[in-house]
Amino acid sequence: MLRRTAWTVGALLASTVMSVAPALVPAHATAPAPITIAFTGDDLGSPALWPAARRNADGHGLDFRPMLARLRPLIRSADLAICHLETPLSGPGVSPSGSPRYVAPHQLATAIRFAGYDGCSTASNHTLDAGTAGIRSTLDALDALDLSHTGSARTKAEARSIVRYQVGDVGVAHLAYTFGFNGLRPKQPWMANRIWPDAIIARAERSRREGADLVVVSLHWGQELSHAASPDQDRIARRLASSGSIDLIVGHHAHVVQRIRRSAGQWVAFGAGNSLTGMTAREYVPDVQDGMVVLATFAPTADGWQVSGIRFAPTWVQPGPFIVRLVGPALDRGSLPPALMEELRRSWARTVGIVAAPAIGVKPFRGARL
Repeated sequence: MLRRTAWTVGALLASTVMSVAPALVPAHATAPAPITIAFTGDDLGSPALWPAARRNADGHGLDFRPMLARLRPLIRSADLAICHLETPLSGPGVSPSGSPRYVAPHQLATAIRFAGYDGCSTASNHTLDAGTAGIRSTLDALDALDLSHTGSARTKAEARSIVRYQVGDVGVAHLAYTFGFNGLRPKQPWMANRIWPDAIIARAERSRREGADLVVVSLHWGQELSHAASPDQDRIARRLASSGSIDLIVGHHAHVVQRIRRSAGQWVAFGAGNSLTGMTAREYVPDVQDGMVVLATFAPTADGWQVSGIRFAPTWVQPGPFIVRLVGPALDRGSLPPALMEELRRSWARTVGIVAAPAIGVKPFRGARL
């Protein structure tokens, strides 16, 4: 497993110059190894989860780590892992709350770090639910655990910086945007990123100029509870992919999985579904408990890096303890009660039925580690 660090592109000018300048590679040099990046869908620390988190902590605060523990082997085995934090996190002056203005307890960040993530996208329709203070408390909580973040910002300088992960010799820039904020407006436009294709492309091009080998974009978009990509999703995906400056798009917001397909020659995972959620079939549809880990492998080519393979590992959230289970390994072990095994079989069938496309190489991944 590679060790990762994250830094802003603009801050390391010397490294930027070196990475942009052409390099002379000896004929006998070994080609860089491929890297795999893992992405997951919505993490929703809603009040439905809190009683289970209290039980996990034996009455001493809240502990969300057992909910993500089954994801940990796969997430940690990726070279880079990125989550999507849909709700703000609590902090000084910002209390946890539920609908319609969500604030998750800050202990959720501890669970995200425990699971092995390196960073998160924070642009969603709930980014402004706790206002400016909520943006600050969220990013402060992530910073305290050395979790990188993009999509919202506390200062104009932070908003201008580009988050870049260094994975071995590969610089990966991560950008994040949302369709809107449920009618709310930030005090300053730079505080939270809206989906404006031209602006996204300009930022991706800047990432390239400043040394990024790969640019991946997280988009909060689409229609809730719809497995089908909306016309807007298709239009935006084509526009971004055809720019030639973006290597992969991963989406969330629909709370159900959506397809993984090519658009203008680039891969788009339109919707990764829910990762950690208190949404259940009783209130919605069974599909809200489904999600997936999107596993994109990038390999070096003569012109740089590109996606050489894309897989997905179906996940399912067990109501009650709200454990996020990797469906394939749980099915293979067969050690859970019959009723849970049947739910897992149904979840696997739903997710694979929507997402898989063997003819173009989109296949389910069944293991617990890469």
